[in-house]
Parts: sequence; structure tokens; C-alpha cells
Amino acid sequence: MIRLTRIVCALAVTLLAGRCQCLAQAEPQAKEQQQTMEILSAEDFLREVRRPLRTDAWGEITGSITHKTGDSTSVKGVIRVRITFTPESMHAQVVLNDVNVYGFEQKHGPDDKTSAVLDLPEEERAPGLFSFGVIPADLSFAFIYWDFVEELPRQSSRRRECRVMKLADPKSEDTVQVWFSAQHGFPMEAWWYHHGDDKPWRKLELKGAKKHANGLWFVKEMRLEGQGWKTLVRFDHAEINPIGANGK
Repeated sequence: MIRLTRIVCALAVTLLAGRCQCLAQAEPQAKEQQQTMEILSAEDFLREVRRPLRTDAWGEITGSITHKTGDSTSVKGVIRVRITFTPESMHAQVVLNDVNVYGFEQKHGPDDKTSAVLDLPEEERAPGLFSFGVIPADLSFAFIYWDFVEELPRQSSRRRECRVMKLADPKSEDTVQVWFSAQHGFPMEAWWYHHGDDKPWRKLELKGAKKHANGLWFVKEMRLEGQGWKTLVRFDHAEINPIGANGK
């Protein structure tokens, strides 16, 4: 299994939004769910956030990517993602700059466990995914499946009330603090910490969260940063539809 890169976690943003707002969900049900999410125990809240979509669906995402380092060096790209998923698995094709095609599969197992595989192009043309900076498990937001440690005091992010969860990497001693929308459960921010450090070594922020059709939420912009680098992803199109919609 190959761990994945931070530039394409746009895919995860869309999928996570879908997990927390079921497709074609009626408005009264949505309001009831929002109220319920706010009062759930931390463990039950995470269980809902981690829950896959409950229906077969397909999605498309397009956007632009810029990765900058401290010496003003920048790498730019255009990304297109096509997704099909079921309650048990998700399959995606990621196309970078119309030349590099990556296949991605994520399977959902019992007890919130997931597994993921990334297929690389046979002849990857520069710049490839890794030119934008590599970090494990970002494509599928696998860090939200890390072991629960504690819930921290609530904070706001982008003027939204958030429940802040501290999670621990089961394969190391690193931790992450994730800001989840208290009403909807989608992630707004994440800060990663190496063991023993009191300052994060990288941060994620999602901007421009907006409600679209079928009760789903998307973001317009995603920013990741660490010491000496920044990555910006801007989305110009994102959608999820039930299988059979629009002729799919």
C-alpha cells in the first residue's frame, strides 16, 4: 500500500462532506441531524464523521494547485478527479496536468478501519504528485481515523463553532488536532504535532465552505503550510450525485 500526497486531499473534502450530509436528505432531517451532531459524545461524533456515504454515487472535482517554498520557487498544476463510491469502497481517477493519471482505491472495513492503494503512472511526467510535497495519508483524510485521545474545548474556525478532537497516530507517537464543524461534522482545520512538540509542524485550513444541492457541502479553497512551504488548492467545480443521476 502506498501512502498518499497532500495536494489531492480535495477528494477527501468532498467525500467527508458527503458522509455528514446524506444525498437527497430532506431539510427537516438535516436540521435534526445538525442538532444531534452537536450533543453527541466525542466517540459517537467521530463515528458519524467517519461513516461512509450510505448510497452508491459518483463525483467530479476540478481545481488548480500551487506549491511554493521559502526561496520563492513555485510549482503549478491542474487537477481533475472522477470518483465512484459505495458504502463499502471508493474508487477514483486523479489526472494531473492532463498527462499523469493516478488510480486510487479506499475500502471501508469494520470498526472504522480503512485501507488505501495508489497506482502510479508507468511513466510519470514532471511535475508529478510528489513535486507538490508529500505527506502520508492525506488523500483520504486518513488521520480522522487515528485513535481518539480527548476532546478539547470548542473553538471557532471561519466563524463556525467547532468541536476540536485530539487524535493519535497508531503507528507513531504523533498527534493531530482537528477542528470539525459542530453542526455538520466536516473538518475545518487540522494541526499536526510531532511527539513532545508544543508547536504544529504543519497546518491545514479549509476556506469558503458553502452548501450546495442535495444538502452537501464543498469548500472553495484549501491551504496547507509548514516550515518553508505552502500549498494552495482552489476548486472551480465539485459535485456528488447518486448513481443514475445525469445519465451516470
